[in-house]
Amino acid sequence: MQSDISSYWKEFDDNKVTHSAAHYLFAIEDSHDENWYARAVDIARKLNITPWSCSVWLRSLLKRELIEEDENKFIKLSEMSIEIVKDMHRNRACFTKFFRDELGIREAEAVVNACKIEHLISSKIWKKLENYLEKGS
Repeated sequence: MQSDISSYWKEFDDNKVTHSAAHYLFAIEDSHDENWYARAVDIARKLNITPWSCSVWLRSLLKRELIEEDENKFIKLSEMSIEIVKDMHRNRACFTKFFRDELGIREAEAVVNACKIEHLISSKIWKKLENYLEKGS
């Protein structure tokens, strides 16, 4: 059994995005929703980080084809990351509802904890939770 447990951490490598990458994708989405565009400086401001740190991450996201950048340096989510972000929104809503309604956790705490796991859980598990919540327990 110990060998199974020690190998679980390797499953994190199978996740499409890390927690940090998820925040970048959400910041890009937010910038688009607010301004119809996203620039590195806007993303850095949203995440309260330096522009240099932001550009390092953006290069990584570009390499992984999670974002696209045009000739004017405007950044947008790739088709793949649009789907990832949609899934994370659904996951967050599902876990927030579960924590709040089923476990009696305060809304703010439920949202924070849902954010922590929204991109880590398998789609199989969150779909089962979503079905459970839709049936009314």
